[in-house]
Amino acid sequence: MANAAALPPLPSVRAKEIESRASALSQRHVSTDDNDSNVNANDSNAQIERAGTGENKCDSLSEENIHSSREASTLASEQHCRERYEQIEILHQKEQKVFDQLPPLDPTVTCDAIHQYLSNTSQFLNSYIADANASLEGTSHKLSVLEKQMSLLESKLESIPGLCPEDEGEIANATAPEDLVEETKR
Repeated sequence: MANAAALPPLPSVRAKEIESRASALSQRHVSTDDNDSNVNANDSNAQIERAGTGENKCDSLSEENIHSSREASTLASEQHCRERYEQIEILHQKEQKVFDQLPPLDPTVTCDAIHQYLSNTSQFLNSYIADANASLEGTSHKLSVLEKQMSLLESKLESIPGLCPEDEGEIANATAPEDLVEETKR
């Protein structure tokens, strides 16, 4: 049990730790952005009040304010990315220190683990494919039965005279243009 305490945390635990730290940083980043946007809103409100008093410099000031706020948000996002990168680097260095102290796994253990994984995965895929093929064959059989039933129904309906008078008119119209083409060729 002493070895279990010395083992590094699982990758999923490290990933959760990184995500929690990143979310905490992003929340701090969002709160500072909200404060910046409130200051920018106050500045823009003051500029609007000055415009109401007759100042013509409002357009140039608002353009400068928009440009500076874009630069500030870009700089803030770059700073956030740098901080996150630094945190990931620190965690990577800690992992390297821990894993450098541990001896490598025995090659037979590694091969057994890989063999077990491949065996389980191939069994799962084979059973999945067998189930899919059985389902496909069932659907194919149902379709063939349905096609046979439809052909029987169509033959029964065709045997009833005068059931579809529109079909007779369409047939007559379909043959008439062909006859006209043949007569014009003569």
